[in-house]
Amino acid sequence: MRNRRDFVWGAATALGATMTVSTRVAKAAAGPTMSLNVIYPNHDGARFDASYYRSTHIPLAMKVMKAASVILIEGVPMGVSAAPYAMIAHFQFASSEALQAALADPAMAEVRADVAKFTDIRPTLMLGKSH
Repeated sequence: MRNRRDFVWGAATALGATMTVSTRVAKAAAGPTMSLNVIYPNHDGARFDASYYRSTHIPLAMKVMKAASVILIEGVPMGVSAAPYAMIAHFQFASSEALQAALADPAMAEVRADVAKFTDIRPTLMLGKSH
């Protein structure tokens, strides 16, 4: 039976991806971080300006939310199938309180209004906890 790391590595390399595997484990004492995940489901005819998103929207969102970090995952087609998601933004926060403060900030109205400038996709939001 193949272990999970070998399976993921094999699947990724079969798709032509290069991958770096890190075996470093974060200190448990640091505790979990909270995240806001903004997921843009792809659909036929969807409009998503990834360049505007990266250069304008994300800096605005980071300024307003004061997130500790953000990871952007841009969907790519697999063979002839379109990517199921145009983009996923994974914003990390040091605590639940920091995430709640970000979401309650009145300037979030400006961030939400900016969405129409780069996409017609209605994003799905998911709160999360990373260990």
